[in-house]
Amino acid sequence: MGLEAVSALRGLPPEILMVHLPGHTHGHAGVAIRGDHDWLLLAGDAYFDAREMHAEPRCTPGLRFYQWMMEKDRRARLHSRERLRELALREPQLTLFCSHDPIQFEALAGRRLGDPRVGAGTGPVEVAG
Repeated sequence: MGLEAVSALRGLPPEILMVHLPGHTHGHAGVAIRGDHDWLLLAGDAYFDAREMHAEPRCTPGLRFYQWMMEKDRRARLHSRERLRELALREPQLTLFCSHDPIQFEALAGRRLGDPRVGAGTGPVEVAG
C-alpha cells in the first residue's frame, strides 16, 4: 500500500507484518494483519485521536500537547502520521486504529470501553512457553 519499511516477522505467517512508524518513540512500529478481503493496521501511538486521520484532521489540545511531550522525533512523528492519514483516506479495505482512541476501541471490540469482556476470567493469564 505504499508504506516504507514493512517487515515480515520470522516465525509468523506472512499475513502479519511490522510497519515502521518512527517518531513517537525510538523503534516505534505498527502491526498489520491481512484478512481475507481487508487489512487491519494497529498504528500504536502514531496518533491518539481518530479524527487525526480525517481529511481535515483534528485533535484535542490535551492530546496534542501530550503527543508533543512524548515524541522522540517530531519531524518523523508528523511524517508517520501523515503517511497513515493518506493511507486511511485512499484505502477503503484498510481498518486503521490506534492504541488510545476509546471510540475506535468500542467500534472494533463491539462493546463499550468499561464493559467487561464476555467470558473474561478473573485470574492471571497463562502463556504457553
